[in-house]
Amino acid sequence: MVENLAIVLLVFLSQLGIVSENQNNAEFLTKFIKSESIEESFISQESNWNYYNENIKLESKLFSLPNKIKDDYIDIDADSVIAFDAETDFILYSKNSYEKMPIASVSKIMTALVVLEKSNLDDSVLISKNAFQTEGRKEGLSIGEEISVESLMKMMIVGSNNIAATAFAEHISGNVDDFAILMNQKAKDLGLKNTVFYNPTGLDQENLNTSTAFELAQLVDYALDIPLIWEYSTMQNISVSSLDGKIKHNSKNTNLLLGRVENIVGGKTGFTDKAGECLTLVLNDPEENRRVITVVLGAEDRFLQTEKLVRWVFRSYKW
Repeated sequence: MVENLAIVLLVFLSQLGIVSENQNNAEFLTKFIKSESIEESFISQESNWNYYNENIKLESKLFSLPNKIKDDYIDIDADSVIAFDAETDFILYSKNSYEKMPIASVSKIMTALVVLEKSNLDDSVLISKNAFQTEGRKEGLSIGEEISVESLMKMMIVGSNNIAATAFAEHISGNVDDFAILMNQKAKDLGLKNTVFYNPTGLDQENLNTSTAFELAQLVDYALDIPLIWEYSTMQNISVSSLDGKIKHNSKNTNLLLGRVENIVGGKTGFTDKAGECLTLVLNDPEENRRVITVVLGAEDRFLQTEKLVRWVFRSYKW
């Protein structure tokens, strides 16, 4: 029984990257079998992500691993892809998921995290001339306008507004470069070793915001503890106003899978010439009460590829 449990654990830890493919499996299994507890064996390994190393409840996760019921082939036409079970941290599908990639506006998940940590929803944000000149849709924003953090956050998440992201950076840190320092510190705190931010927007510049599909899945998993982000991300249309009520702003959600795919908890789109089409999505299986995170980077059609991946996951696995 213990030996079988050790084998299952080895597979699980390999999925997490805690036990590498090159590690001596026999040595690990022997150590596990002789140890007094599962937790003792787990803690002795090095985790890819500090958050899980500190908080994982291994016993409960181990016995709720998804069970693959079909072995259908799937061809995902994107450069880097992952499907991730948020309950057990089990990788359901992976394609080049550890390769560094430009992530475009998916960066705004981290932008939102930092802003929500450093400000209040009713704080006033000034749209400066510099922010207004940021590439992208204006959606009625104007130089000198004052707007609440809450309204601007909705515009950034729903419509992926770049002016909003730059205005947030100036509001929190005074400029984009100093705000990027906060983004990178947060990434470091989460143990995201291959994630680097140079701006809050994800726009193509001299240096690109980069991460991996695997680490973005970790970031999304962490951000699920901030329901407001995901609540906004499922709003198909929004209408907000400046603080004085004189200027109206309407945004349409950039995620075309809303209303097309069932049980979406939230998601974030991204696109630049260098990054291609990107999309991270969170889905809930109401029957099993499980959440699945998908990340698609460098796609020609992020929505088609994500939809294909989602249908494959729920067809291939049972919890």
